[in-house]
Amino acid sequence: MKLTFKVLSVAVLGAASTLSFAEEPTAEHTVSGNISVLSSYNLRGITNTPENSGATLQGGLDYNHASGFYAGWWGSTLDYGDDLPNAFENDFYAGYNGSINEDWGYTAGLTYYYYYDIGNTGSNGFETMLGLTYKDFGVTAQTLLEDLDWGNAGDTYLKGTYSYALPKDFSLDTALGLYIYAKDGDIKGTENSFGFRHFDIGLSKPLADTGITASMNYIFGGYNRFEDKQKNKVVLGLGYSF
Repeated sequence: MKLTFKVLSVAVLGAASTLSFAEEPTAEHTVSGNISVLSSYNLRGITNTPENSGATLQGGLDYNHASGFYAGWWGSTLDYGDDLPNAFENDFYAGYNGSINEDWGYTAGLTYYYYYDIGNTGSNGFETMLGLTYKDFGVTAQTLLEDLDWGNAGDTYLKGTYSYALPKDFSLDTALGLYIYAKDGDIKGTENSFGFRHFDIGLSKPLADTGITASMNYIFGGYNRFEDKQKNKVVLGLGYSF
């Protein structure tokens, strides 16, 4: 699930699935893309049962209009073990980015998740996204609109991010993930309606003028909706934007 692709933070910072605060384009129409290889794909801090425990290929395409409208696609290879070794996640999204002033910005969007070749349609569905930025800080809230195999309608993933420029072109990237859980839904047994999901801290750096960015991220695992403690984990990545 895409969140942003600022130096690999789509999956490296919290592994998620993603949606981004796209920068306002200078031209009326702009198209950009990205591709990355990660050591694993851990959806929203779930490290005990990752979406892909091995090398993961991810990528996306984005369209931005000068008015603030955006649309795009993001995808990732999945590996759930011997039963589903070749599944693929597709995120289709659209929305609007705006600015309040030079420091403050906002976004609103909708994402449709489509999982290919997993044997059922129970994981496919819609999620809304609202976000606010202040300089290098960002906060998003993503809310499921229907009961799915991986969440109940009303489940809301809250994520705060902060990036800080370091010397030698290094960047310190952090993310805090929290969850509001809806207890009424197809998934039963939710222990608490609110919980800490993960905290990520990482370093990233462009490799000369190649257009490639290398990153290392450490995930401090929190808890899932059943209060299962998630292990801590290191995720390595290489990404290229075009």
